[in-house]
Amino acid sequence: MLQLFKISGDSLFPFYKHGERVFCRKVFKRTTIKVDDTIVFEKENYGLMIKRVKLIEKNSYFVVGTDPLSIDSRNFGALQHHEIKYKVLFKL
Repeated sequence: MLQLFKISGDSLFPFYKHGERVFCRKVFKRTTIKVDDTIVFEKENYGLMIKRVKLIEKNSYFVVGTDPLSIDSRNFGALQHHEIKYKVLFKL
């Protein structure tokens, strides 16, 4: 399943700029997620988020933004695979 999202904010600037659109593929159990992949997930209290995978340890994914003030795994901890909703394929 494919999904189009519009970037809101600058947490991944300059890779993704506010207002740009990204084309994503739904993540399933067997979907491979690698370091430097960009993913979309939902976190309670934060909503839908887009970040880059920085580190993978024991099926936990540490995600970060490029902005030093970005809300990311430094705030809410590592993600589990089942929390990842989409993997970004490319921007339009």
